[in-house]
Amino acid sequence: MAIIQKVIQDNYDFAKVELPEQLPQAHQRRHRKMTVQTDKGKFLVKTYSTDLRELDNLRFQHRLSEYLAENGLPAPRIQRAINGKGVVEQANWAMELQAFIDGGSMKITVETLTATAKALGKFHEICRDYPVPPRDARMWRFSDVPRDIFQRLYEMAYQQCPEQRIVDRCNTIARFLHDAQAALSIEQRDKFENGLIHGDWHGGNLMFKEEALVGIVDFEFSGAGCFLEDIAYGVSNLCIRRSVEEKRLSTRVNIFLDNYQLSRTLSYDELVALYYAVGIKHCTTVAYQCKQAGGTIAGLTAAQWIETLAAQCLWLAEASRKARFGE
Repeated sequence: MAIIQKVIQDNYDFAKVELPEQLPQAHQRRHRKMTVQTDKGKFLVKTYSTDLRELDNLRFQHRLSEYLAENGLPAPRIQRAINGKGVVEQANWAMELQAFIDGGSMKITVETLTATAKALGKFHEICRDYPVPPRDARMWRFSDVPRDIFQRLYEMAYQQCPEQRIVDRCNTIARFLHDAQAALSIEQRDKFENGLIHGDWHGGNLMFKEEALVGIVDFEFSGAGCFLEDIAYGVSNLCIRRSVEEKRLSTRVNIFLDNYQLSRTLSYDELVALYYAVGIKHCTTVAYQCKQAGGTIAGLTAAQWIETLAAQCLWLAEASRKARFGE
């Protein structure tokens, strides 16, 4: 911490820099995250390796953050060093400072769901022609559910509840995923619009103060992609979650899609395929997290998740059918 304090003192135009503190309850997997108090306010400090690809991506994130802020979206302000750069490089590590956002993670309400959907629609619309690093936009982060991960989820569920209904629910999910892979095949993806996507649109990256959206953070996965990826990610994390109640699912999803489309209208093909994309993203996330957590996440066991996912997949398949036939 003392080393980082000195680097900040040497490279930024601050009269006073206090000793940084580790950011509580923050994931420290890829980057170390701290906060530091200065005479010009509080900042978030993040450290990186000096890998050239990683630093190029970081500079792209800075340009994107500034562009979003200029266009009315609450992206964090990057503090420039004395030399005018947003990244301070040391011998074998690098550092950035972001203005600290005084807010908390998103809590699901009509108001917060509306705000995030409007923000995502605006994000896609204003960044439609924004220059992005080259990437095959047809290659999605969540294009299918890895069989070994899903097999492990099923095995944990069956160990917890060795009954035929677990087998039946698993088969329901498998049939949905089979249909989803066909609906979202590489050949089908040419029907969906591409552009700049956020890549990680979930409640932890959307900062709120009460019910006002005050920060959109973490652009690490931003780049060329399919808009459907972001929408599916948002619906999965913000609308589906653990719920199996049809009315709640319909209400949340409709709020999200209606407000997203205030900026950008979904095509017929996107609307039909969306629910399958949501299912793949949701099943993949649950399967991965269950494996990491040893069988229980978000208060549900693996067996309870198999029951939940089966009900959600049935609802998603029916929602896609209704979209296909305009019901």
